[in-house]
Amino acid sequence: MKHIYKILICALVLTSTKICACSCKVPESLKEIQDSEFENSECIFIGEVLEVDAFNNSFKFKVIESFKDEKSGEIYNGKYDALCGPIINETGKWLIYGNFNDENQIVINHCGLTRSFNKPENNISTLNPPPMPPQPDEKVTESKDEKEITKWRLRAKSDLNNEIIALRKRKKQKN
Repeated sequence: MKHIYKILICALVLTSTKICACSCKVPESLKEIQDSEFENSECIFIGEVLEVDAFNNSFKFKVIESFKDEKSGEIYNGKYDALCGPIINETGKWLIYGNFNDENQIVINHCGLTRSFNKPENNISTLNPPPMPPQPDEKVTESKDEKEITKWRLRAKSDLNNEIIALRKRKKQKN
């Protein structure tokens, strides 16, 4: 009888547990994901993140420059998924891609291009990360690794700047 209860409890736990997983497809190219984000986002803008609430996966921001229909100066609340990122984890200037929910909050696109101007390299779904640490038998100087990481960060900033230029061109063509 004890075994039946144990099995029943295990079955109940297993069926009632909500399993969340996220797998972000690595894009063929940065342009591919940029095009997809543009087509699948109700709102795209540069915003100033004013507050971050990591406990509730939410933030408050002000629109600085819109590439779709938001008005500059408007203040919105937003939400993100901590499992499927990108994660809004600091105040400052961000490029934000998202959609409105029923509460008029902007929800960041899963696995999308939202990223900060300060650390655009933190959005790993858009960039190839720097090389893996060397194998134990491989001799690599620390300065070589630092150079690779610096190169990666510079490429991330360049990609962000080029993306904003492309968004401005698309907005102009639309108008």
